[in-house]
Amino acid sequence: MSLLRRSGLPPAPPLVDLPLHAAPAAEDTPFLRPKSRTRVRRAHRGWVGRTVLALELGGALVFALAATWAGYSKVMASERLKVARVDVRGSRFLSEGEVRELLGPALGENILGLDIEEIKQRLRASPWVADATVRRALPDTLQVEVRERVPLALAEVDRLYLMDEGGVLIDIYGPRTAGFDLPIVRDLGGFDDEGRRGRAERAGALLADLGALAGEISEVEVLGSGDLRVVLRGAGEVVLVGSPPYRQRFETFLALRRDLAERCPRAEYFDLRFRGRIYAKQPLDEAPKAVTPVARDRAGPNVAFAPGGR
Repeated sequence: MSLLRRSGLPPAPPLVDLPLHAAPAAEDTPFLRPKSRTRVRRAHRGWVGRTVLALELGGALVFALAATWAGYSKVMASERLKVARVDVRGSRFLSEGEVRELLGPALGENILGLDIEEIKQRLRASPWVADATVRRALPDTLQVEVRERVPLALAEVDRLYLMDEGGVLIDIYGPRTAGFDLPIVRDLGGFDDEGRRGRAERAGALLADLGALAGEISEVEVLGSGDLRVVLRGAGEVVLVGSPPYRQRFETFLALRRDLAERCPRAEYFDLRFRGRIYAKQPLDEAPKAVTPVARDRAGPNVAFAPGGR
């Protein structure tokens, strides 16, 4: 110190002992950093962000719904999509006007807004309609295909009704339906719906099995035993039939009809319920006969008569 003073030089600053590694910044010092400040800021920012995101999504959804509704309203109000034509197929007895009436207010309605199932139910409500198919043909045509019930007989209930194969009563027999020349199914009155339906189905099965040969029949009566009493057109022969199949036995009888009429002119009825054999029921003052048809050739039927019968 004395040498420095003597030389006139300023005194040197005091030496500072510095560590080799820098001390951590004050703001990063754990005991100086607030523990709750960062958490509060993050929580605050998350709540605001979620709120903003929810508002953005809600606005987008409202916009999308508004656009969809506007598009839907425009489509539903389009004149091009209003039903302008109804194409009816399959109806024979029902006129096209009657089918249109069953459809209800379809004309002029938007074709996309029509309830197809409801339209089908309205069509099937008619006893003439067994089933119906309804299709949209864009832009403005409704295609309707109707499958009508086919009358096979006139059912005698409280009055005469047209009846189909399943025993369904279709319509009252009157001036409008007088063009149908059909066999009559007798004595269906006096039964509940189930009993009447069962008897009608039995008679309908016979007529359906006979097909065109049913034109030879005048009347059918279902007996209490379930057998069928059939009256033929023309000479009015009465035949009894039992369980199906019916057609082959009926064809055999028709082939022998003239010969049977000559040999059994007073027969009360002919019983076809037995395979390979026809029984002729004679009046009480005559002996019953059994008629057994055998092989036939082109010259005509070869018939053998045997005693016995019913």
